[in-house]
Amino acid sequence: MKNVMTRELGGGVAAREYGLAVLAALTAAEIYSEAGPAQAFGFYCAIGRRLAALVDLHDVRDLDGLTDRINSLWVLCGYGQTRIQRAETGIRVLHRAAPATIEGDHAGHWATLFPALLEGAYDAWFRQLGSGPALSTRIVRQDGDLIELHHGG
Repeated sequence: MKNVMTRELGGGVAAREYGLAVLAALTAAEIYSEAGPAQAFGFYCAIGRRLAALVDLHDVRDLDGLTDRINSLWVLCGYGQTRIQRAETGIRVLHRAAPATIEGDHAGHWATLFPALLEGAYDAWFRQLGSGPALSTRIVRQDGDLIELHHGG
């Protein structure tokens, strides 16, 4: 604990942001120590759905409006940004520039929990806009700072 208490925060990182990151990392460590990978993934998908509920979509009419509204949240949280496009088989989501790691995450859980959070959030947004039960959102690719998701059948 002494290392944390005497650690100087550099690079413009605010104490509050540091504290929230450490809390998230410790929470993830506890979840991953008690739950299997599928349960942990499901938990973070559920957190993503809750996060999605913070974004009001009542007046969103198209993918550009949806993208702008979602990016407002991601930028505010420091979680990167998205581009949403129509695809032949559904909707393609390209999420970029999210943090690769968070402070205190020595086990590297962020690399699996953040994509799960995104899957839950995007799925919830598409459902708010009328997506049917036969369609789903899934991660199709992770490459560097890019997480690509697909919503469709």
